[in-house]
Amino acid sequence: MVITEPLARRFIGTYTDFLGSLLPDSAKAGKRNTQWLATARKRFLGNKSQLQSYRRTHPQADAEMLAAIAALRIRSWIYLKDTTAYSVWMDEAGERTYGVLGLTQRVRDLCQGGSGVILTAGLMPLGGRWVTDGLVENLAWLGPNYRRDLTQAYNQLSQSGRFSTGTA
Repeated sequence: MVITEPLARRFIGTYTDFLGSLLPDSAKAGKRNTQWLATARKRFLGNKSQLQSYRRTHPQADAEMLAAIAALRIRSWIYLKDTTAYSVWMDEAGERTYGVLGLTQRVRDLCQGGSGVILTAGLMPLGGRWVTDGLVENLAWLGPNYRRDLTQAYNQLSQSGRFSTGTA
């Protein structure tokens, strides 16, 4: 339930280069990559025009990966469950559901082995599929009653055509 390794490497390289350009080296020193990347992602959210500046100063950057970054939806999501082909995410408003792939790890592994979780992460179109950016924060596990109600909502959304596995 992850994208292909070459596509993941392309995205991670471009994403890391872009986010790294938003922070001084001193802000990265002594931190794990995921820590400073999450900090830089928040900075990007505060001023999305930074991507345009990056494109101008890095014309050699992978345009397809930059387009995925531009389309990134960073917010709270509800991770409901796994299927054999994808992880099921619902937007926090309960209006749409998505079949999501991980970059290099399954979503369940990013969420410490459990589904029925509210999390903050990025979701983007990449390679014709919905893919997470892999930077997961603010995990909160849902109780069985919430999970049951959300599963019912997912089933209704799916039946009404508000479930998507891909962007193509």
